[in-house]
Amino acid sequence: MRQAGGTADDLQDDAWVSEHFQGIEDGSQLLSAVRLQLRQMGIRSAEESKTKKCLDILVSRLNQSVPTADIAETREALEAEIAQQAQAAGLGVDAFLMQNGVSRAQFEESINEQARDEAELAAALDAFAFVRKLSVDDGEFTHYLSVPEKDLEQFIDQARHQGFYGEIRDAALRNKAMETVVSECVCNYKHESKEEAASRIKQLTDVLDAASAGEKSDGGGLKLV
Repeated sequence: MRQAGGTADDLQDDAWVSEHFQGIEDGSQLLSAVRLQLRQMGIRSAEESKTKKCLDILVSRLNQSVPTADIAETREALEAEIAQQAQAAGLGVDAFLMQNGVSRAQFEESINEQARDEAELAAALDAFAFVRKLSVDDGEFTHYLSVPEKDLEQFIDQARHQGFYGEIRDAALRNKAMETVVSECVCNYKHESKEEAASRIKQLTDVLDAASAGEKSDGGGLKLV
């Protein structure tokens, strides 16, 4: 409305609305179109959050005990990934973190939390796959590891030769377990109340205003419950 040079009052002028919004005949039709668009956005947002929601519940229900060594190993892998990103940017790790507005203390706290979460999820998926007797064969790497079919044979040969075939097989099995969990979940949805929407919008605004602090927020609209 503002871009078209109008105000809310112009919604009552069907001729003005029709002139400024292609395919729209009057203010009522415009509002209906906006409501439909917002609903579709809410559905997409809820669906995008579905995988994480399902996996979070899986982890909490299975409550697997994760060895400290597994968490440390996951942390090392995450640190190596950050180091590679820093190197690609031509920076040291500390300079890379500073460039992204993250202090070393914030990074340490974040990576410890992420390592624990990923190790707990891996343990839960392994337990789920074991109980459900899931398995993967080499041909499924195309789907579960996104390996192009034309490169599959070379990928497997290289993995065997370099000694990491077991790791990629575990990763493929976990991805299969993850896909199975999400596909079998029954989810309920509800619309946010005005108060919940206002709180979420404020939270998102606060995150944008303090992005350098590395705070996190969940989006919504139509919520998974």
